Amino acid sequence: MKKIKLLLFLLILSSCDRYMGTIDPDYTPSREVNEIFSNIQIESENLKFNLGDVIYPKSINLVLNKSNYELDKLINIDEKSTIYFFNEKIFLSKGKNIYIFEANDDNYYSNLKLDLKSDEYVLNFFEYKNSIYLITNISRIFILINENISLINDYGFYITTPPIFNYNNILIFDVFGGIYQINLDENSIQKKGDIKARHGISVNSNTYADKSNIYHLFNTGTLITFNKDENVLFDNFILQDLNILTSLGSFNELVDTPFNYNDYLYFLDRSGKISVFNPISSKILWEFDTNSTIIHYLFTNNGFLIVLTEHKIFVFSNKGSLINTYNHNKESPIYIFNAQENIYLISKQEIVSVNFDKKSENIFIKNKFTSNIDIYYQNQTIFLKDDKSLFKLSE
Repeated sequence: MKKIKLLLFLLILSSCDRYMGTIDPDYTPSREVNEIFSNIQIESENLKFNLGDVIYPKSINLVLNKSNYELDKLINIDEKSTIYFFNEKIFLSKGKNIYIFEANDDNYYSNLKLDLKSDEYVLNFFEYKNSIYLITNISRIFILINENISLINDYGFYITTPPIFNYNNILIFDVFGGIYQINLDENSIQKKGDIKARHGISVNSNTYADKSNIYHLFNTGTLITFNKDENVLFDNFILQDLNILTSLGSFNELVDTPFNYNDYLYFLDRSGKISVFNPISSKILWEFDTNSTIIHYLFTNNGFLIVLTEHKIFVFSNKGSLINTYNHNKESPIYIFNAQENIYLISKQEIVSVNFDKKSENIFIKNKFTSNIDIYYQNQTIFLKDDKSLFKLSE
């Protein structure tokens, strides 16, 4: 009896990888897999596209008229250095020094000394009523007049995230989540509320605004929203709502503040997830998982989203269709930028121009870079900044 049961068991096991039912006469096997949870459309990976002008993360559309350029180092800086362009001048902070360059003559500069405390550094420059100001990480505000620096006020709060500049007011955020409004005309300060911060990493994110709201990333897991006219903090749950509705898993480490396009907010998570979400209707227009760490992005006025990941560059249309990809195979990709409809990729070793049609790239500049690249375009001159140097692109 035991032998009979054993034979029956082996017979069942041998049939497990076979279809036990009936097959329709017109059945044709298919290897296609339907993606149940994603509404992205993959139209083609070779479609030509007109990108338009870049509007996010900042509106810079470079012009490169020649194929041969040189990258000149202007000055050594540090990772906390910040830069600002105003009235044909370049303002640069480095430690306790402020360097002021003539934009058209980088051989000339002046050096101003700041009276800073041991743990104090310049967080931002800003312009107000045709004068240049700076704010430090302990919320002290200085004004620069005729190459002299004067202290305006010392508010005494430690801040690590960039302030929000709105009309004659500055919104600052202390390390405990307190929100304060500084009135530049009255040199006064008022508490506006407290942030219910979620777990996240402090980042130097952008601040975006639409017709009625200001969006700001306090940390990678905490999105805050203000009324644009009165700087009133909204107690909303936009990110929490998205995490309930998305099919991709939680968005817990945002690359940047979500920006608004046609009433939808674009969320990019460092893990590779993208979701386009309307917080009013709670509708997700489209979403996609790149399955690779997102490093940088561009967004254009034509609605194209270009995403740089560890291994690829993705191009999505204004309708959410994946229309092109490029495998860059760079060990350390850092940044992408657009110049006259061409995408350029910066890695730690070089800058290359990407040809999506031919799936190829050409070396534009050979140079070693560190992380935290940023690009500036002033009077048809291109400047690049990393953690150690400020460069100028010259013909």
